[in-house]
Amino acid sequence: MRSTILFSLALLAFSPAIRGTGDGPLDRGTLRGLKAVGVIVDPPDPPLDSEGLTADVLRRQLEGRLRHGGINVDPGAVEFLGLRVSSVRTRKGPYTLCLSIGVYQPVSLTRDKEIHTATPTWQADTLMVAQPKLLMQSSTTALDQLADQFVAAWRSVNPQ
Repeated sequence: MRSTILFSLALLAFSPAIRGTGDGPLDRGTLRGLKAVGVIVDPPDPPLDSEGLTADVLRRQLEGRLRHGGINVDPGAVEFLGLRVSSVRTRKGPYTLCLSIGVYQPVSLTRDKEIHTATPTWQADTLMVAQPKLLMQSSTTALDQLADQFVAAWRSVNPQ
C-alpha cells in the first residue's frame, strides 16, 4: 500500500508539468470575462461508484458549491468545468484519490484556423487517502475545497 501512495504522490507531482496549466496569474487571466460554466464529471472508477461516489453525486455537489460561490452554472455554456477522479486501492485498504478540476475553453490553432478544440486553461488538483467509511465525506470536502479555489481564481479576475 505504501508503494501505491508513493506512486500516486509522484504522479501528482509530475502531472502539472505535463499539463502546463495551473492556478497562476496567466491561468487565472484566461478566466477574465467568463460569464458561466457548464459542469462535466467523468464517470468515476466502478469501485467508487459502488461506494456511492457517482458522477451525478459529484456533479450536484460541484454545481451547488459553484452557485454558492456566485458562479453562474449553465449546462448550455460553451466553457465548462470538468472533474476527473482517479483512484487506487490495494486489497481492503484505504482509497487513494486524485480529484482534478479544470476549466475547458474553445481554442483554435493560430497556424490553422480550421482546427478547433477545447483545452484546459485553468486547473487544480488534490490528492487524498480515505477509508471506505469516510470516502464520501472526505471526497465532498476535497471537492468543495477545489470548487472554492476555482471561485477565488474567477473572482480575482472578475471583480464584482
